Amino acid sequence: MTYPVWVNGVEGGSLLPSDRGLAYGDGLFETLRVENRRAVFAEAHFSRLAASAAALGIPLRQAELLAGFSRFLLSCPASCVAKIVLTRGSSGRGYLPNEEAPSTVIFSAHPLPAYPESFQSDGVVADISGLRLGLQPMLAGHKHLNRLEQVMLRREQAMLSADEMLVCDLDGHVVEGVSSNIFLVRDGELGTPLLDRAGVHGVMRGQIMAQAARLGINVTESRYAADAFLSADEVFFCNSVNGIWPVRRLPGRQWQPGPVTRQLQSFWQDALGL
Repeated sequence: MTYPVWVNGVEGGSLLPSDRGLAYGDGLFETLRVENRRAVFAEAHFSRLAASAAALGIPLRQAELLAGFSRFLLSCPASCVAKIVLTRGSSGRGYLPNEEAPSTVIFSAHPLPAYPESFQSDGVVADISGLRLGLQPMLAGHKHLNRLEQVMLRREQAMLSADEMLVCDLDGHVVEGVSSNIFLVRDGELGTPLLDRAGVHGVMRGQIMAQAARLGINVTESRYAADAFLSADEVFFCNSVNGIWPVRRLPGRQWQPGPVTRQLQSFWQDALGL
């Protein structure tokens, strides 16, 4: 199975050592689930990329990127993970970018993650991270390339042998999972953390909130302590590659996947077209 990589439209192209994405994490990325060579929720991914590029002042030729990505998908396996990396491009040493430098666009394909089917059907065993996310409103919500916090969290997750982790900020408020957003269900209503000071506005999170509105399910964004999740009726993680994982165990609490989670999982299956 061949998983292609294109750099600025060139298959197998190379990245300059002076690229600011490499030197400073000066860029953004999107990770998309591909089924039957169709990127799931593609419009939402490209909208987020464009909004974040505008907010950070990174040049983005949207029409050119969309056309290039469509061609790239034709070279990919029918089912895979596609990643788009957009950097500010190359310039000399120092933090100040060259505003005339063209941005860099990287497309890459990867195998679908081999998680057990039980993560969807029975739920995952999660832990509560001892590490904390910093507060940075200027970057909150954006899927930028500065992922060192997540690298440290993922190492901790591996050491604890957890399927996912509930991650809090420096003030002790739950933000997200290591690579997922998180929701709780109480009395048939959804709650999810505010992401105005840390975390990523996940595409799957946004799709779930929109679907909940269509179903007449109230959604609240708020600041939650970990205890709010431990006392919830249902808890689940979500992202746009893996879909929705019910939580079956956190320290001190166990659940069976609940009706709201199951209803939203049906929406995810429909979106995949499987």
